Amino acid sequence: MDEDIYEAVMDAKTLGEQSAASGAGDDDPDEVVEPAPTRSEAIRAALLLQRYTKDLNDPFACKLEAMLGLFGQQTCRTELQGMKNTNFVFPPYR
Repeated sequence: MDEDIYEAVMDAKTLGEQSAASGAGDDDPDEVVEPAPTRSEAIRAALLLQRYTKDLNDPFACKLEAMLGLFGQQTCRTELQGMKNTNFVFPPYR
């Protein structure tokens, strides 16, 4: 499994380097730009991966699980930082 992940990452890296070297990518008007996933979709994917790695007894899986937890915390922190404070005044208690 680790070898498959490594191969996929290295293949993607090689393709990215070749694309950058040839100048392909950002300037292609026919290229379909896929919208970025929403925060909710990203969190669901992270939770799915955490469930998958939870029972694996592998150092890589443990590191991935920890990183996914940090990802969830960071995305929540980023969302909270983007919120605006409200000045809500409660009516007097009678």
